[in-house]
Amino acid sequence: MPQDLFSSPPGDDEEPGGFPLPSAADEEDDPGFTGQGLYMCLPPEQLTLAGFAQGGQADTMTPGPLLSTVVHTVTGQDGQGLPGCSDDQLMGIISAARRQAARDEWTAMAAMAEYASRHSGTKPLDEFAADELGFELHLTPLSAAEQMHYATTVATRLPRTFAALAAGRIHAVHLRIIEDETSILSDKDAATADKQLAEAAPGMTFGEVRSAAHKLVLKLDPEAVRKRKEAGKRQTHVRPFRENSGNAGMVARELPSDEVLASWQHVEQRALDLRAAGVPGSLRELRVQAYLDLLQERDSRDLLATAPAGGSEAESTPDQPPADTQPPTDPGPATDPEPPTDPEPPTDTQPPGPGSGPNPGPGRGPNGPGGPAPRPGPAAGPSLAALVNITVPWATFQGHSETPGHADGFGPLDADDARDLAAAAARHPRTRWCVTVVNPDGTAAAHGCLPGRDPPPGTRPPGGPDPPGLTIRMLPVTRGPCDHAHAEIGYHPSRKLAHLIRARSATCTAPGCRRPAARCDLDHTVPWDDGGITCECDLAPLCRRHHRAKQAEGWHLDQPEPGVLKWRTPSGRTYATSPTEYPV
Repeated sequence: MPQDLFSSPPGDDEEPGGFPLPSAADEEDDPGFTGQGLYMCLPPEQLTLAGFAQGGQADTMTPGPLLSTVVHTVTGQDGQGLPGCSDDQLMGIISAARRQAARDEWTAMAAMAEYASRHSGTKPLDEFAADELGFELHLTPLSAAEQMHYATTVATRLPRTFAALAAGRIHAVHLRIIEDETSILSDKDAATADKQLAEAAPGMTFGEVRSAAHKLVLKLDPEAVRKRKEAGKRQTHVRPFRENSGNAGMVARELPSDEVLASWQHVEQRALDLRAAGVPGSLRELRVQAYLDLLQERDSRDLLATAPAGGSEAESTPDQPPADTQPPTDPGPATDPEPPTDPEPPTDTQPPGPGSGPNPGPGRGPNGPGGPAPRPGPAAGPSLAALVNITVPWATFQGHSETPGHADGFGPLDADDARDLAAAAARHPRTRWCVTVVNPDGTAAAHGCLPGRDPPPGTRPPGGPDPPGLTIRMLPVTRGPCDHAHAEIGYHPSRKLAHLIRARSATCTAPGCRRPAARCDLDHTVPWDDGGITCECDLAPLCRRHHRAKQAEGWHLDQPEPGVLKWRTPSGRTYATSPTEYPV
């Protein structure tokens, strides 16, 4: 029977091959059914390892969904296809992944530049656009704003180099270097540099790109060096930071060259003087000692003159609390110095006064059952001014644990540093001691402070009993449904209630914000004028910026239970924060 070459097209219920389409019921029963989607048909030769050899189709393919699909298909879900690749093919796969990553970087920056153009500052809503981006990317508002500015800059001033990133011809670091080197140029000169560097950068190392860009900038604008120095002076700063090792550092940037050289000479001479006086240590170590001496207006040579001729190093000193023989049954972080008053007075809270924050206690010691090891006396170590909160777990303070502590504005502290800082706090007369008992999950369970300027709890003078009256009244921190047991009539919370709130939430309660609670406003989540109450369930620390963001158009904040904050941003996305979890 002759074949019908012009048969009717299949019906709506059939595929072109004559196979019936699955019914709606079958689709619902099939857990793997994804409904409509984008489907690609690839020639078989593009789905082979041979394509990743040098000069192959996949090896030269521009980044995009096609390259991503090919790489994924050839390498397998968990990379099971990689062992079968030759070294040449592995190089091709690595190169393809790098090109795809460059494309992804471009996509993120292009979207960020578009977002920034929609929130350029012409509307009141734009003021907190960086905060909204920071919530999503887990960045501070400053970091988010910098990324928005950078994305806008490269998209507008360096369009050719930016396009080279999209094509996978350069790495994102190449783009960053070129933007940094050309930032001092006028728009006209930047356009010239963009054209030349976009062509030259592919195939260059990062160092070669920086060198080429620097030479080109000097050629285009011989005054660039002077302009860069003047711009750098506007960024001068000094800041402390935490080293990755757990130690600390201090850096001063963009200082006048003559001042730095003179200061270094001063440090060097003091180090030589210390060595001549018999202070032990290498010259490198003595430079560090000299640096710290000069900053703290002290002289380590005085310790040599006052060192005792004899006596055990293990003798107790007034600031050294011996191990507590009866620690609390549920030990939690003790807390230390009183926080400073915020230079910008809060409008929705009692200004942070002395001792208004969750803080810890002292102690330095080994890990053995013998209790804390001896510490130097008050004159033998730094005295930490009461301008920072230090959180030290009680067992760590007593020398029975290596659980880390925390210093506001600095970060995590290993056990030894936590004990050292607490000991330094004990040497300062303004230190105030508080204790926060924690739940098994590390959240605050109760909080209380010693009245006045007493020694840390659980300590006593050598050979004597604890001074009378050093008992701490612990107030429970409410979790879950609130019974308003700590509610107050007035608008401003008392110091006692403020301490409870700051013990529960040790930082600003906006996502990603680490500003210490002691420097935040205590904000009524439901405004006082709208029926809010001064209670744990309606108070939360917010830094001044996020306090203003919460009140801005399009923003909304709820506190469904004490310490749980739910933010809704103008884009309609929601984010939640929960009470602080202390180390346990």
